[in-house]
Amino acid sequence: MSLRLQCVLILQKILEENLFFNALKEELNSKDKPFANRLILTALRRKAAVDKLLSSLMRKPVSAKYNIIKYVLLAGSVELLYMQTPDYAVINEYVEMAKSQTDRFCAGMVNAVLRNVLKNKENMENQAFFPKSFAALLKKDYTPAQIKKMEEMLKILPPLDIFCKEKPIQVAKMLGGDLYENGSIRVLNPKANISLLSGYDEGLWWVQDMAASLPISLLQNLKGKKVLDLCAAPGGKTAQLLSKGAFVTALDISESRLSTLKENMARLKLSENLTTLCEDALCFLTDRPEMFDLILLDAPCSATGTFRRHPEILHIKKADDVTKQSILQQRLLEAAAKRVAFWGKLLYCTCSLFQIEGETQIELFLKEHSEFALKTFDRRHLNFPNAKKIDLTFFDKKFLRTLPYDIKIEGGIDGFFAAFLERVEKKEK
Repeated sequence: MSLRLQCVLILQKILEENLFFNALKEELNSKDKPFANRLILTALRRKAAVDKLLSSLMRKPVSAKYNIIKYVLLAGSVELLYMQTPDYAVINEYVEMAKSQTDRFCAGMVNAVLRNVLKNKENMENQAFFPKSFAALLKKDYTPAQIKKMEEMLKILPPLDIFCKEKPIQVAKMLGGDLYENGSIRVLNPKANISLLSGYDEGLWWVQDMAASLPISLLQNLKGKKVLDLCAAPGGKTAQLLSKGAFVTALDISESRLSTLKENMARLKLSENLTTLCEDALCFLTDRPEMFDLILLDAPCSATGTFRRHPEILHIKKADDVTKQSILQQRLLEAAAKRVAFWGKLLYCTCSLFQIEGETQIELFLKEHSEFALKTFDRRHLNFPNAKKIDLTFFDKKFLRTLPYDIKIEGGIDGFFAAFLERVEKKEK
C-alpha cells in the first residue's frame, strides 16, 4: 500500500470514527513517516478552508458509495496547496489512487478537481479557519477578534518545547534553543526526531508544552511534600514535581499510559520518590482516607487548547463532549477536596479553551467550599536570569489562562487553564 493511500485511510478513520491521530500512527508502515505526519496534520489544520474550496469547484457532493474520494481530494489538495511535492506527481498519484479504490469515472473527476485546485494555489496560502461547529463553541467565551487570532495559529507549525530537571542554560545551548523565564526551552526547528536529540537518552529533559509547565514552575517549597498527581500520564508535571523534591503518588486509569509514565521517569532518573497506581481517580479518592499536602488534578477535558499539535480536535469535539467532561471535572474536584490536608493546596488544570472547564468550574467550586481560598500565581517565581520573558496576561488575573496566540511571534502556546487553591479551614462547609 502506498504511503499516500495510508494517509488517506488514516484521515478517513480520524474524521469518521472520531479518533486521535496518535492512536493510528502505528498503521503507518513506511519509513517516510515525517512526510506522512506533515500531510495528515496539515490536512486536519487546513480542512475547513480546503473543504470550502472543493465545494466551490464541484457540481455535486461525492456519493456516499465512494466516500473515500472525499479524503483523496482532501489529501491531494493539501499537497498541491501547502507542500512542495511536484504538481504532476501529486495529481498523477491521487488519480491512480482514486482509480484503484473506486472507478475510472471518479478518477476523472479527481483529475479535473485537483487541476482546478492548483489554479487557486496563490489565493489559498493565507486561508485557514475553524470548522463552523468549533467556532460556534468558542463564541460562548471569546470575541470574533480573539477567535480570528486563534485561527491564525493554524498556519504556524508548533515548535518543540522541552523542560529540564537541571542545567537548563547548558541544555538550551546544546540544543540551539531559547530559554524562557519558567525554565522551558523552545526549539523552533529540531533537526532530528525527538529521541535522537542530544540529552534525550541521558534523561536530561522531557517534552512539555510551555503552557502545561507553567503551574508547577510557579509553585514553591515542594521539597519533602506529599503530593498526589491525578490523571498523571504521560508525566510531564510528574517530572516537574519530582525534580522539585516532592514525594509523588502518580495515578492514572490507563495501564498503558502509566507504563509510559514509568518509562519516562526511569529515563529521567526520577523514580526514587515516585509511587505509581493504576486506578480510577474517583475510586481512589473515595476509598482511601489518605491526606496530601498538594493534590494536582490535571483533569480530563476536551483538550481543545492543544489544537495546534492535535488539530483533529477541531473536527471531533462536540458540545456534548465538553458538557460530559465538565461534569466529571466537578466530581473529581469534589472528591479531591476531601483529601487535601489543612493548609494544603489543590492545583486544578485543564488544557481546554472553554470556561465551563476552567474559570466557571472553579467559581462554582468556591461557592460550595468556603474552606478553600483562591491563591494567585506569583510571577516573581519565574526568575531565570537572562531568559526570555513570557508575554502573557494571566499574571494580572486570579486564574492562569493562556491562549494559543500568546507569544505568537515565537510560535504560540497551548490554550491552558489553572487555578491554585488552599485549604484554610479544617472542616468543610
